Amino acid sequence: MKNAQGFIFLVLLTTLVTGCTTAPMLSERQVITEYDEVAALNSRLKDDKSNGLYDLAPSGFAAAEAKLTEAISLGRTKRDDRVIALVKEANQIVDKAESDAATTKNLMREVLDAREMAIAAGADTLYQEQFGVLDNKLRKAAQKVEDGDQEGAKKWRPEMIQGYAEVELEALKQDATEQAHRDITDAVQKEADDFAPKTLKLAREELALAVAVLETNRTQRQKARGHAKRSSELAMQSVEITDMIKDFERRDFSMEEIVLWYQKQLSLINEPSGEVLPLYLPNHEVVVTLRDKLATYAEMQQSEMATRMDLQSRLEAVERENREAQARYAKIQNLFGPSEANVYRQGHNVLLELHAFNFPSGQSEIQSENFALLDKIVTAIHSFPNPSVVVSGHTDSVGGFSVNQNLSQRRAETVASFLEKVGGFDKTRLTAIGYGESRPVASNETAVGRNTNRRIEVLIINE
Repeated sequence: MKNAQGFIFLVLLTTLVTGCTTAPMLSERQVITEYDEVAALNSRLKDDKSNGLYDLAPSGFAAAEAKLTEAISLGRTKRDDRVIALVKEANQIVDKAESDAATTKNLMREVLDAREMAIAAGADTLYQEQFGVLDNKLRKAAQKVEDGDQEGAKKWRPEMIQGYAEVELEALKQDATEQAHRDITDAVQKEADDFAPKTLKLAREELALAVAVLETNRTQRQKARGHAKRSSELAMQSVEITDMIKDFERRDFSMEEIVLWYQKQLSLINEPSGEVLPLYLPNHEVVVTLRDKLATYAEMQQSEMATRMDLQSRLEAVERENREAQARYAKIQNLFGPSEANVYRQGHNVLLELHAFNFPSGQSEIQSENFALLDKIVTAIHSFPNPSVVVSGHTDSVGGFSVNQNLSQRRAETVASFLEKVGGFDKTRLTAIGYGESRPVASNETAVGRNTNRRIEVLIINE
């Protein structure tokens, strides 16, 4: 019994001691969060990797990664001093690795340029095996730089430049000519070699031209694609010719029936013209007649299209001018209060009907109280790009026709002179006209009507 109790006590004691002395393990993320030095090293290595430096100093960066892994492992059990020491060692390794990568980049600049061009052409995907072999050679050359053997690394440059250039060219060929190859293969399977050999031959020649263009100058991709496209078209045409010939043979068409079928096709093309095609003429004349009709139709279409485009352009211009005129009118309208002026839009022009001018009775001098109103008129005129302005004076019927005519002219000239001298407008674009009592807008039988008739109008003409 005592032995059993002693054993149980020993187990409990061992469990208690173990529980008290064993610290909880941190995760990798927790270690990186816990140690700023580890986080900084981890970020540095990620940046170097994303910038493509790892392949330019593979041994150094592999060693730095190993130190980081060891530091994280020790950090999980909070071995602080050793973690910091390992991070310091790793940063020293990275310093050298980055320096070696810069040296490799400088030594292998032409190789790296060739590699980038190959990647742009899709060679890293289309020719993964060959591309991988070249990348392995690049890493080995980089290791020679790390070992201080720059001359040894230089010896591999010609081979790698040529290798990347070759896979780039093959990728360009495949990209430009892949569809043409498929179409020619399809044509051969459908017996175009037997029934349309000349057309299929032309397809093969266009494909060869596409390849030759790239081999001569790989920057002429568009030209190569043009030849490849034509190759595809000819291959598909050879299939259509093959199908037609087979159909004629299946129906047992005579030569006359084939020609009649051909003429019927011409007639269908001509049908929209509403005229009968002169099939009794020699074939070349029939073709010329049809060609001329199509040319005339095309010219009419082009002319109609040009007219439509011109009308559309004019309509857009009118709509744009209308929007600008409306916006300008709204802006000017907001300048004046109801007691100062009525603002009217007249097409693209604006008329200001001003009732707030307080000329002394029988006089034409502008009063200082009207300067603010004149400033608003100046602002309104400046809303136009290059306007002409007509200032007109109007009176009521009191005082006699001749007197009112003369007074209205002087007042219009006074306002026009202000616009010239203070507003800065060209005198040649300003016109002053006095209408006296000849253009009333209200009855002169009432005081209100006479007050309304005594006015200055400013017509701003948009030119």
